[in-house]
Amino acid sequence: MTQVTFYLLENHPLSPEQFACRLIDKAWRNGLPMHIHTADEHSCQYMDQLLWSWRECSFLPHGTISDPHQQYPITLGFSQPALEQKRLLINLSSQVPDFFRDFARVCEVVVEDQKAISRAKFRAYRQAGTEPEVHPMKGLSPRSN
Repeated sequence: MTQVTFYLLENHPLSPEQFACRLIDKAWRNGLPMHIHTADEHSCQYMDQLLWSWRECSFLPHGTISDPHQQYPITLGFSQPALEQKRLLINLSSQVPDFFRDFARVCEVVVEDQKAISRAKFRAYRQAGTEPEVHPMKGLSPRSN
């Protein structure tokens, strides 16, 4: 069964995308292959650029799923990925992806101005038979580990 975790950013200095970079960095350091699902091509390009620039001292090997000839431990895209290892999905879109059950774990990032969308996603995961966890995240600095 897929494990779903909502990270609730209350009064938090990071944007959802910056917080996702922290999750991506931590998961990659733990050896987890992952996919970052974005809402559209523009969001995908933004995350691609952010992963190159969010931290000067680290490198996160990533690429978009639009390049079928390359294999990356971290993929980005706005459609269903064709990945061999589906361990972690970080969902940055406003919808629950139809393919979320293909992954062992799903992470959702919640910010104050998107609580209604997140509540709808929480209900959708429950209706799909999962029991999401919620982790409040407060007071983290943008560049800390």
